[in-house]
Amino acid sequence: MLEDPHARMRSLIHEAPPIFFSPCNGGTWFVTRKKAIVDITMNPEVYSNSFLAAATSGEHAGEHKAQQGFMLLPISVDPPQHTAYRAPLNQPLAAKSVAGLEPAIRAMTNELIDKVLATGRCDFFSEIAEPLPVTLFMKLAGMPTDRLAEFRHLATQATSATVDPATREATFKRIAGILAETIKARQEKREDDLISHLLDVNINGRNPTFHEMLGYSITLFLGGLETVVNALSFGVRHLARDQELQAKLRADPSLLPGAIEELLRLYGVASTPRRVMRDVVCHGVQFKEGDMVLLLLPAANYDDAAFPNPEQLIIDRKEQHQTFNTGPHRCVGLNLARLEMKVFYQEWLKRVPPFRLDPEKKPQFMGGFNLAVTSLPLVW
Repeated sequence: MLEDPHARMRSLIHEAPPIFFSPCNGGTWFVTRKKAIVDITMNPEVYSNSFLAAATSGEHAGEHKAQQGFMLLPISVDPPQHTAYRAPLNQPLAAKSVAGLEPAIRAMTNELIDKVLATGRCDFFSEIAEPLPVTLFMKLAGMPTDRLAEFRHLATQATSATVDPATREATFKRIAGILAETIKARQEKREDDLISHLLDVNINGRNPTFHEMLGYSITLFLGGLETVVNALSFGVRHLARDQELQAKLRADPSLLPGAIEELLRLYGVASTPRRVMRDVVCHGVQFKEGDMVLLLLPAANYDDAAFPNPEQLIIDRKEQHQTFNTGPHRCVGLNLARLEMKVFYQEWLKRVPPFRLDPEKKPQFMGGFNLAVTSLPLVW
């Protein structure tokens, strides 16, 4: 995994059954094929996103759960509650709404390129991929942009495989503490940002509680600070290793949207867990009530049954990749992610000469719920 995360994911399609069990970490089922993953995500009644064992019901169940731990909204609730919690995010993160951010993304991308262009080299991960989506997201959400390094460290700790449960819990508490300050400040004075917007939304005839605001904010924090950083890093690593594709995209930027979708497919980032709510047979495998299932979205993107020649980057491929997931929990930030990537690649390919991996220093990776890059040295 740490040598080449996606090569390892790809190998599971050849070496492992479509659904297999690992006794590690308390025992988990892994699902690696697109069809099975889609069937599971489209059936939230059986495969729940609520990871807390205490099943609660009723309109205010969300608030009840929040008292016991951190409730990631809208991720950790199932329909129909999920529908009510997700609705407030749909409009501010719709394609039309985020389109207004394009000039800001372009300006930020160029500022970052200005800092490294003349040196002929950079660690793409720390100098470009981390600051760009993270700063943009913090501005959008209304979080302080001067704490970028601290926030990124916390986001990585929260999803890393190498962190023990006690450290992870402490990390979530620290994140919650920081976000609570922002929420309190916006309760006193609204600004033009996502947290202010969410304070005034209507959920089943009322505004969100403080706990619910915390739940929204933690989800946005982890989503905004982890996924695009890694998607950009893996995508640029691919281009650094494929000079022909680099040249093709420089010559014809209209190919970028298709290339970005393929880079997203080849380098999925997140894997997402589900809890089995009752005994059920899934694609010939018996699951028991209470079992944990991990949907390996990055592996499903290499499923031969779903993607002909899955290892090839095919710019006009029509099949729907799994990187943003499917079903009710499909990534709510996908329009923003696509816009950030489009603008970034336009500017980077226009301004930076043909680039390649630094022959002296290898990229570094990390595993966990998200496949992550920790260093990506480039030269040009």
